[in-house]
Amino acid sequence: MWAFSVCFLLFLVCGCDDTSQTPVIKQKVIEFDRIGGTKVNTVFLRKNPWFFHTLVVYEKDPSATTFNKVREKELTKDEMEITTTKDGDKVIHYDWITFCISKDTRIITVTAEENKTGQPRSIYFFAWSIVWGPSFTVNQKE
Repeated sequence: MWAFSVCFLLFLVCGCDDTSQTPVIKQKVIEFDRIGGTKVNTVFLRKNPWFFHTLVVYEKDPSATTFNKVREKELTKDEMEITTTKDGDKVIHYDWITFCISKDTRIITVTAEENKTGQPRSIYFFAWSIVWGPSFTVNQKE
């Protein structure tokens, strides 16, 4: 039995993905007040490239079955406006928020419009690499 345990432990150690070359985001959470504005997030690049996957919106929903009455919705490409500038930057816009990814993928500029909803709002920028990417959450106060 101990031989099986040793083999299993070796499998776990050797079978894990190498995450040391995965890009890392500087700020896991960006906060905006009700007025909105623009903030910059930095990606520390490593060997593995990364790409934008989608946005996940978190909305208050009194009928939600979650503890905090929040519903999450993964957006489709059709629900976002995705364009590329002349300089090669990728711009992703949805409703109240815009993300601009620099051509070299090192800088993500986040612009939030004024929050006139009377509710706090939150969105998750979901990026992918070999294992995971430089994903982060943006929160805006009511």
